[in-house]
Amino acid sequence: MGIIIVGAGEIGYHIARKLTGERHDVTLIEADRHRLAQIRDQLDAQFLEGNGASPALLKAAGIDAAEMVIAVSDQDEVNLMACLMAHLASSEPVKIARVRNPDYAGHEYRVGGEGFEFVNLFINPEYEAAARIARILSTPGAVDYVEFAEGHIKFIGFKVPENSSLDGMKLLDFGSLAREERPLIATIVRKGRVRIPSGADTILAGDVLYFVTTDEQLPRLQNLLDVKRRSLREVMIYGASATGFYLAQMLEKMDVGVKLIDPDPDRCAQMAERLSKTTVLCGEGMDVDLLGQENIARMDAFVALTKDEEDNVLSTLLAKSKGVRMGVSLTNRSDYAKLVSEIGIDVAISPQLAAVSRILQHLRKGKVLSVEELRPGAEGIEFEALETSDAIGVPLKDLGLPRGALVVAILRNGDVLIPGGFDDIHPGDRVVIFATGQTIRKVEKLFSVKLEYY
Repeated sequence: MGIIIVGAGEIGYHIARKLTGERHDVTLIEADRHRLAQIRDQLDAQFLEGNGASPALLKAAGIDAAEMVIAVSDQDEVNLMACLMAHLASSEPVKIARVRNPDYAGHEYRVGGEGFEFVNLFINPEYEAAARIARILSTPGAVDYVEFAEGHIKFIGFKVPENSSLDGMKLLDFGSLAREERPLIATIVRKGRVRIPSGADTILAGDVLYFVTTDEQLPRLQNLLDVKRRSLREVMIYGASATGFYLAQMLEKMDVGVKLIDPDPDRCAQMAERLSKTTVLCGEGMDVDLLGQENIARMDAFVALTKDEEDNVLSTLLAKSKGVRMGVSLTNRSDYAKLVSEIGIDVAISPQLAAVSRILQHLRKGKVLSVEELRPGAEGIEFEALETSDAIGVPLKDLGLPRGALVVAILRNGDVLIPGGFDDIHPGDRVVIFATGQTIRKVEKLFSVKLEYY
């Protein structure tokens, strides 16, 4: 598939690395010559220097034959113009625009809305990251949280603490302990590596266990994991970034007390004007005196969302050392994301994953309804099973899924089924599959044939 990416910042680079790794033909357009020099030897892609909204440059990039244009520069106006120019040059490509300015909030996600008919999909990684953080914070014990089927099916990650009764337990024994609850552990993340477990696997302290659950089952699962359920009352946010602003807005709507810290007086003034219930403080997130004055130890969570990843990590560690219950740090670097949990930070959030998830929905074959990249190289993919599918009526054990892929949930007539090997797929089912590593390509190929819409 020929894909043009406008913007080689962190989001554009991550998307390009993901797509080139899947052997798509990628052309990357970037106006910053220095940035191009940094990444030229790291990606198997074509590179063009210049304005991605230029019709001449888009033509040079092969817009006439491209199947997708992904405009993710740091400037919303450039992204929108690039999609418009791509639309005028050729109506064929899927056009995706990154729009993150809150002033555009009234138009976000209105695909085909008035004035934006030329955009197939809007993505706002900062908003998506904030929404993911809000879900995690409002779910006691969770360190990750994504949803499928309009929220009917949930993937929630819980970390096994030190001295937990689960440490050293076989998954088969855990299933016996759970009895009729039958919770499904879809995957285990251990020291940054993702795997689909078997009953013989052993749970270890520090593991993140991803469960498939529903709203009704979640309280029972938390009891089983000995999670103390408490209401979210107060959160401190460091960084008046777009993500920080979105998160403060969401927490205000949840009636959570919010304190927002930022060193920039102008940004603080803007936040104080735009946020009605949040206490805005001008200062540094690593100011020990300020944290003490604002009762950091009483906070339910400290969330670091600045543009400086080192500041995020260090300030979160400081807040944890001062007694905050939960520490969340934003990072765009995958090497940081793998390390933070090992050094005491509870949650690492990457806007890149949100951006990639939205885009993958348009890349995957078959009747794909949603995609969530839980970790780099590990995806949950939601398909709709059509009556033309060869998979209809076939027991899952005979479906031919590769090792490392698992059907984890089926939504049928409003009911969620956690399937076993003898269950089968019915027409109209919404099927959620978890796949890791190289199996993603095999799952895509398998379901492009069996669940493709004709």
